[in-house]
Amino acid sequence: MVKVIVTGPTGKMGSLIVKAAYEQVGMQIIGAVGSKGRGYIGKDIGEVTGLGVQLGAFVYDDIEKVIENCDVVIDFSTVALSMEILSVCIKHKKALVCGTTGFTKEQEGQFVDAGRRIPLLRAANTSYVTNLMKKLIVLAAGALGDKAKIDIIDMHDEKKIDSPSGTSKEFAEEMAEASGKNITEITHHSVRSGDVSSFHSVILGCIGERLEITHHAYNFGCYARGAVEGALFLEGKSIGLYSMEDVIGI
Repeated sequence: MVKVIVTGPTGKMGSLIVKAAYEQVGMQIIGAVGSKGRGYIGKDIGEVTGLGVQLGAFVYDDIEKVIENCDVVIDFSTVALSMEILSVCIKHKKALVCGTTGFTKEQEGQFVDAGRRIPLLRAANTSYVTNLMKKLIVLAAGALGDKAKIDIIDMHDEKKIDSPSGTSKEFAEEMAEASGKNITEITHHSVRSGDVSSFHSVILGCIGERLEITHHAYNFGCYARGAVEGALFLEGKSIGLYSMEDVIGI
């Protein structure tokens, strides 16, 4: 039984991750971590997230109070909280799945360093299909090289802070390497509107023709399920920095 802690249980991703973890065979939620002073601190996670059942596990305002009992922490929160969670996981040698985006280059470097100390899965996007899409666009970028201009469109809900998305940045980095382009030659177009779950489209424009590869997420459930699969993957893994490609096996 893999014992997990989920951060931000009332957030749009946290609540879905709780649901996905509850439904996952072989996984037990042993606690959640929320912001200090919130009214849900000390309450049962099932009640807080509207799951409809009591889990016998509670929301804490300090991860130190519960981390020793877990195997893996699943964190989709804020940059500030994620850096705190990372530090505590390193201290207690606990595995971590982190899907938070918007980190600085210095903070990203701290995650790389952490991968030398704990089992760590970093993923800007935990959707299986999006990660398959990344393989396809890298193949296309490498095949077309300088024959194609590359544009990336990402659409998310109006509350998403970082722009372009972390997924778009990952796409650009890997396509630039595959095609031999400077990453500044790849153009980002970001839209933040309404309650759009997630949309990414890569356009490889050539003379007289173009190739478009697109992913639509109808809701955030696919990311929650991917995060839970990532936590299962990390159980028993040796120290290292892992990706969703490792989880999927592509």
